[in-house]
Amino acid sequence: MNFDTKHLVRWGIPGWILIMMLGPYIFFSYQQEIKEMSKTINVLALGAFLTIIGVPLGYLLNQIHHSITWVLVRVKILNGMYKKGTWDDYFEKELKLDEIFFKDEIGAKKKERYTYLLSRKHELGGVTVSLGLSSIVILIFKISEKINGAWSWIYLAVVIILFLIILLSRNYSSRNIDKYYKHYLESIDNPNNSN
Repeated sequence: MNFDTKHLVRWGIPGWILIMMLGPYIFFSYQQEIKEMSKTINVLALGAFLTIIGVPLGYLLNQIHHSITWVLVRVKILNGMYKKGTWDDYFEKELKLDEIFFKDEIGAKKKERYTYLLSRKHELGGVTVSLGLSSIVILIFKISEKINGAWSWIYLAVVIILFLIILLSRNYSSRNIDKYYKHYLESIDNPNNSN
């Protein structure tokens, strides 16, 4: 298995952001309880644990984004049954792209750009899921625990604003990769129009 530390960081970022967003909120909401717990828990060990747990948590958040925005949109449900061919049609188009990407040096450069744009979309998608989930959890805490204080509303607003900014960036990246995808497929179908 070829493992690169960039994957570790890429998978970890959404998990670490979730921890970073929820951690301060929980700390300030339950200061007294946390101070009591910190007498029996090694804070350094807890920090190490949260750092390590951020990677599988982030990987899970990335997979949620991938499943919702990449896999599910390619599934057509017909009378409760999976319509065969929907994913297969997409896979066929991906194989067509490979014809461009593995054709020559220019194709390899196109593949590099396509890979970058696709990675960017999914990186931002994992962070979007992380911030969206953080917003929901904080809102649930506020409603169910009746946490008072203007700071908690401000904190929630900041998390929601961050969510919206990253969502906008993610949608921009998504439109960008979709444009490349469509352009490359059209260049296969109409070789005279290709660049």
